[in-house]
Amino acid sequence: MVFCVEFSSRTVSNALVFLYFLLPFILWPLTFIVFSNRFIYAMALSDLLLLVLTIVAFRKYVKLRVGNVGGIVAFGICAAILLYTIFLAGYYLAGYVGMGAYVGDVYSMIYSEGGTLQIVLLLAFIGVAEETYWRGGIQGYAFEKMKRFKARPWLLSTLYYGGIHLTTMNPILAIAALLVGLVTSLVAYRKGILASMISHIFWIEAIVVFLPVLHA
Repeated sequence: MVFCVEFSSRTVSNALVFLYFLLPFILWPLTFIVFSNRFIYAMALSDLLLLVLTIVAFRKYVKLRVGNVGGIVAFGICAAILLYTIFLAGYYLAGYVGMGAYVGDVYSMIYSEGGTLQIVLLLAFIGVAEETYWRGGIQGYAFEKMKRFKARPWLLSTLYYGGIHLTTMNPILAIAALLVGLVTSLVAYRKGILASMISHIFWIEAIVVFLPVLHA
């Protein structure tokens, strides 16, 4: 018997759910390793695929917002400031333990192609797409359909988001992703993905373009 998840007038089969969860295992190595010299564009295309699949077949699990817009914006910005502070401290710690080169590798990949304007726009899109997939579809599905994670759906999205970055072969990036995943997953759990999008975008634009820690 094929177990199906009800989705409006259609059904999402186990095979589609499996594909939905599997895709990052294919896309992340391609993005970070195979197409690292075109990283920012490859990342945007990978996230576009995840975004489209979420909207088409998994949008019922996405919690857009909880509470008033003003509170959501304030919550998201505060979380972004927290993330930036953590990453600033983490940069100095990485340098202290001799792993600062891994941070430089990430910046080099991002700036390998495209000018500043393209990078700003693509980073904003990546923030929207990743929050929709990871903290929207994945986290929402965990809450609705996985009894083990129903009380803590943010835990699955955090561990998965951090764990998938191990495929990049950059340990600092994996640790960074785990921290970003934890903060944004908790933000989305409390206030919805609109708040986590704000957190993600404000943080990534600051850390990469406007206040890069590499030059702090």
